[in-house]
Amino acid sequence: MQNRIGQRLGVLLTALPPASAVEFAVKAEERGFGSVWFPEITFADAFGPATAAALRTEVIAVGTGIVGIWSRSAVTAALEAVTLNELSGGRLILGLGTQARGYVEEWHNQKYRSPVAAMREFVTIVKSICAGEVTNYAGRIFSVKNFQLMTDVSEPKVRIFIAANGPRMLQLAGEIADGVIGYFQSVEYVENVVVPNVKLGAERASRSVSDVKITVGLPAVVTSDDSGIDAAKGQVVMYASATESSPSYIDSIAAAGFADGAEEIRTRVAAGDVSGAFSVVSHEMADMLTLSGSPGHIWKRIEDYWKVGVDSIILTPTVPHGWYSLYEGHFPAGVEQ
Repeated sequence: MQNRIGQRLGVLLTALPPASAVEFAVKAEERGFGSVWFPEITFADAFGPATAAALRTEVIAVGTGIVGIWSRSAVTAALEAVTLNELSGGRLILGLGTQARGYVEEWHNQKYRSPVAAMREFVTIVKSICAGEVTNYAGRIFSVKNFQLMTDVSEPKVRIFIAANGPRMLQLAGEIADGVIGYFQSVEYVENVVVPNVKLGAERASRSVSDVKITVGLPAVVTSDDSGIDAAKGQVVMYASATESSPSYIDSIAAAGFADGAEEIRTRVAAGDVSGAFSVVSHEMADMLTLSGSPGHIWKRIEDYWKVGVDSIILTPTVPHGWYSLYEGHFPAGVEQ
């Protein structure tokens, strides 16, 4: 089991002080995890703790999970990526995403538009800079003129993973990225939506779907028995009602056979009845949409993902019964969290 963990299991270190995240990254390597991921939302930037973790570890892959393409210029992102890739000995996975519209417009004062086209342009620029090329690119959304790294580009090259849940972004990842990062994706959604669309994109670029590493992140409440499954119901409520963050969360739930439940959760949350929304989430629903319960049970669930073509699973350790707003206005005003 330890060897399998080393190859295919990662952990997302979210909602932690940077120093604690670094310590957990060191422990993750000691326990044989294959990758450790640092988010960038409201707790810290991704590159700072990722760099600190890279300097404290030797073999574990270090990922940004994820950096928003409107949070910095493509030149800055490329400089940060090249720097961390060199300091880590080529262990960086640069995870890029569009993030939610609210993050982009309310926090970064940028205009959220044409997300698939924007991602294509951003990745094109970053790849060119990371390859050491003289980069000139005039896009509709992102542009750069006469930039070149004044340093040797180390090998291995920077790996770029695109965060994608919807079909068009999945296709783009298959076409231009080294991997794709999906979140809150049911096994059925991976099998029927993720893999076919990544394959379609890969074929457009005369690539094989095997050239694109398919990674899926899921909330996890790990317990000695299977009580963790019911303790993960809050995560289902969060994502079932997070339509402004990613409409594809609903499609993932529907693919697992819980479309009616997702609709009722959204209706109750919109009405401020969060406790009622919790009551809609059955044991089976929480089980199929998170990786929770005993280690043995979780491993059986992970095996289901391997069977449909997933290369790596990222566990997001979650506080039992925990839930929170993913963006301003996600839960109605006055709802206690």
